[in-house]
Amino acid sequence: MNAIIKRVNYILLTGLLMIGPGLGCTSGFDDMNTNPNRPTTVTSAMLATKVILGVIPSSGVWNSEFLSKRLISGEGIDLYQYNSLGKGDFGLLEQLTNAGKMVELASETDLAAYTGLYYFMKGWAFYRTTLYVGDIPYSEALDVNRYSHPKYDEQKDVFKGILADLEQADNYFAQAEPFAGDPFYNGDPALWRKATNVLRLKVLMSLQRRADDTPELQVKQTFAQIAGGGNLFTGNRDNLQVVYSNVAGQENPLHVNNWRAIVNYAGSTTMIEPLKAYDDYRLFYYFAPMQALTDPLYLPEGESLLEGNDPDAYRGLDPTASLGDIYGKISVKMFNRINDIYRNSFEGIPFIRLGYADMNFILAEAAERGWIDSPAKAYYEEGIRASFDFVRGAVPDEQAYTQGMRITDEYIDSYIRSEQTAYKTSGSSDERIRQICTQSYFASFLHLQWDSYFEYRRTKYPELPVNPETNQNDQTDKIPMRWLYPQGEINYNKEQMDIALQRQWEGIDNINNLMWILR
Repeated sequence: MNAIIKRVNYILLTGLLMIGPGLGCTSGFDDMNTNPNRPTTVTSAMLATKVILGVIPSSGVWNSEFLSKRLISGEGIDLYQYNSLGKGDFGLLEQLTNAGKMVELASETDLAAYTGLYYFMKGWAFYRTTLYVGDIPYSEALDVNRYSHPKYDEQKDVFKGILADLEQADNYFAQAEPFAGDPFYNGDPALWRKATNVLRLKVLMSLQRRADDTPELQVKQTFAQIAGGGNLFTGNRDNLQVVYSNVAGQENPLHVNNWRAIVNYAGSTTMIEPLKAYDDYRLFYYFAPMQALTDPLYLPEGESLLEGNDPDAYRGLDPTASLGDIYGKISVKMFNRINDIYRNSFEGIPFIRLGYADMNFILAEAAERGWIDSPAKAYYEEGIRASFDFVRGAVPDEQAYTQGMRITDEYIDSYIRSEQTAYKTSGSSDERIRQICTQSYFASFLHLQWDSYFEYRRTKYPELPVNPETNQNDQTDKIPMRWLYPQGEINYNKEQMDIALQRQWEGIDNINNLMWILR
């Protein structure tokens, strides 16, 4: 474990504030449990807070919304919106140095909890990092005493390690006592155990394309075992999520005072038009009506003044349009901003990193694929209910936030039974997978950073638009498949990186390369 603490020279942050996939800040949450004006002795609890909020950032979701085509930047060009992925980073792995020290300092009473937390964070960090780029150092990555230039493990072996780490986390949390320093679950090991198993399901579903040709991973068998084990989320109350407040340093990072560009972020056709077609009231909870159509001060000639609850006051912009076209619409207020609750409330909306709704959609897909002997329809419907329950519970029932379009139990029932939404009992399995992915896409708006993009890569649902005239990908008819390897690796571990590139893609580091899990 001591080697983990010393591993500071090899793992480097590269471009976190510019283009890295781990983009985000902790908005002061790091200091939640400490007094910065008083000298303190480092404890496992203090390190736990730092590790949790370092590995699972509390903000930075908006760039993933641009890449997933749900939001459009109306203030300067956004490279993600136009499919330009640059260099990634290994920044999440850097946080594991503190995780090792956290375990080393633990008392006998706390050891199981902090060890479980270590393995959870290790699994999370390596999982997210390999999803960004492909093969990465794993087996030698944390032992700086022995390996100054760690080899890159094949992605299959990285996933073997991740699954083993998360199994360890589950085992330790099962025997752990409550612990200090946890800003998410207040040190409840039972909730961390649930989160661990939800993450295990997510990891296994990421391997869906390799489930049949890689028997040593036992993807389907392990998934079924976890799904039947009972230690999973049972409601939104179990979500692993960041909750914001009016306390200085813990405010909603999307608040206009913190992120002024938010006033010019626009809802896209990819998100708004399907919500309208489904008669989905989340439309009114996610976005504000167009100022140009609801405020006489901005009303264009030939348009009629509309109420905020009129679906015609919601018209998504094309996320593949030219900047000139987008700026033209935004300059005359002909776009839908993010709902006022995100922009003007310091409490905002909790930011979900692992959620009950998402878990149900994963289980629905597994059932549809025959991995578990359960009705996919039940999980699909529960995922929809969970999303609506979260939204109506998080957004105050005020006109400014809901436009009077209240989400009631009766509405949810009718929505699930509607022709557009009802789970298809006829037709192909692929059509039902599309349904699941569509609802997952709706539910994960401004949550689950990058997950909708990862799921698009794996399933190709929902279809995301590509415009060859504006696409900044070298292959102008495609959305890219990965980030490039970090500059830090080129500087300090190039020989091993080049071996991995040769093994995977004949030596070429390109954003269109298909990593092992996607082949």
